[in-house]
Amino acid sequence: MTDRNNVEIEFPEVDLTGIQGVLLDLDDTLYSYDRCHDYALLKAHVHINGHLNLDCDEFLKEYSKARARVNTELKGQGSSHSRLLYFQKLLESVAGKTNFSLSISSEEVYWRSFFEKMELLTDARYFLEKCKNKHIPICIVTDLTAKIQMEKIVKLGIADYIDFLVSSEEAGVEKPHPYIFKLAVEKLGIDNDKLIMIGDNINRDVLGARLLNIKSIHISKK
Repeated sequence: MTDRNNVEIEFPEVDLTGIQGVLLDLDDTLYSYDRCHDYALLKAHVHINGHLNLDCDEFLKEYSKARARVNTELKGQGSSHSRLLYFQKLLESVAGKTNFSLSISSEEVYWRSFFEKMELLTDARYFLEKCKNKHIPICIVTDLTAKIQMEKIVKLGIADYIDFLVSSEEAGVEKPHPYIFKLAVEKLGIDNDKLIMIGDNINRDVLGARLLNIKSIHISKK
């Protein structure tokens, strides 16, 4: 597995002049997703290896295959990111049958480990505080399932800064589909030209927002 612990996310200085509302990505925008994922996946391997004696390379290979299959079969849906489905498919491939308890416990180990590593970017906290002080509402616009994304927001300690959440599970589509952004705009009740979208993915976040004539800022990594 590639070591991505040294990759830094640069949350930018944002000019809020004329801005009345913010659309904000979550993963790899407010914290380092890769760092948390890599750590959680290794912990999940240790857990599964204790039951099936599956070496790390084989585990990562099977996980990648399971993830690709789920992503393809459920493309555009929030459930395409389900770790439970990834581990279910992985274990079915390795063991030839569904291992219910191990599928469940592997997902639990993954997310528990993931949350252990989560740290809010310092500059992101400054931005959230700036918005709160200016009474500018924020809507998180994110792919993945609502429960997990809500848990991330709570774990990061930013629930008091966030006014709304729109997940791909709720919207039924993923970024950059216009509907997920339209749903966020409806929740905020603010005209598109008074909004700004901030995210790390050029296609999903930046170009997706621009389809609705919403200003956007790209989060970079170094």
